[in-house]
Amino acid sequence: MTAFKGLSSDTFAAYTPEKWASNVHNLARMRAKDTLLALCDQAQRDLQTELVGLDRASSDEVPNIINHKKVDAQWVYWFRDAAARKNLASFLEKTPLDEQKLFNIAPQDKHLAVAVVLRQTDLWLGLWLAAGAVVDRRNFSASMQKAWEREQLRDLILELPEGASFGAPTKLAAAGEITLAGLADLTGTLGSDQPAWQIGHSIPATDAIELGVELADHVGRWLGALLPIYRFLAWEKANDHIDVNRQLQEEKAQKRRQALGFGPGDKVRIISGMFSGKLGVVQDIDAKAQVRVLVGKLSVVVSGTDLTSAA
Repeated sequence: MTAFKGLSSDTFAAYTPEKWASNVHNLARMRAKDTLLALCDQAQRDLQTELVGLDRASSDEVPNIINHKKVDAQWVYWFRDAAARKNLASFLEKTPLDEQKLFNIAPQDKHLAVAVVLRQTDLWLGLWLAAGAVVDRRNFSASMQKAWEREQLRDLILELPEGASFGAPTKLAAAGEITLAGLADLTGTLGSDQPAWQIGHSIPATDAIELGVELADHVGRWLGALLPIYRFLAWEKANDHIDVNRQLQEEKAQKRRQALGFGPGDKVRIISGMFSGKLGVVQDIDAKAQVRVLVGKLSVVVSGTDLTSAA
């Protein structure tokens, strides 16, 4: 682990606009990325319990298709782990036809994330809810329709350190101005066609540089304050306001049915158990791939693995 020694003016200068699309500055951005990773390593050292179930990732420092061939910032972010992402893949990996969204394929464009973002002018710490994070946005929107959920979120936001702001990136308000009515209004602004939503704190470049190595403690305090809000907003089985879990189970059941290779009305032969060798007709298949087969006038239930096609 590289020790964090503070940020410098050169760190921020790696992201001036004239450098965004140039490969000439890849080395400078790589050094800035290494510095940011060292900062985050130190900032998260006392947050291992709070970070359970989350993976950490970082954005690319080289212009490519994922960052629209420009590197205007360096991201380090925490988001749901690989197993949780796999569960939501069918919801999040559908390719949109809108060319503006076609290449929004970076993880921070698909999932709610706790992020530390290094830009030319500042270091931003916060929660980032991109337009493409459709499951988390729908879950957030649905939760804000409930008075108790609004009250809980308001209290969590008011507990953030001084300097927090929230809203769309171009329309931010101070966290102290948050109201229950304003949270209720969010339900109409969290569709996938709406801008990103964020809550966090921006540290001007000069202040971040002046803090030196103490910046890591500052970032750590903010991460510790933001993670409870992340847990409150992020979709998971225990925080499901939109019935995604039922949809996931049905999707898995459909895959199991399809894997059998036959459906209602198909002729089958039972190859195991007390009805082994008997011919029958499939009546229906349940979510666990148990098949109801009509054998003569008798309806029996057998495992799909105990059948073969008799067509």
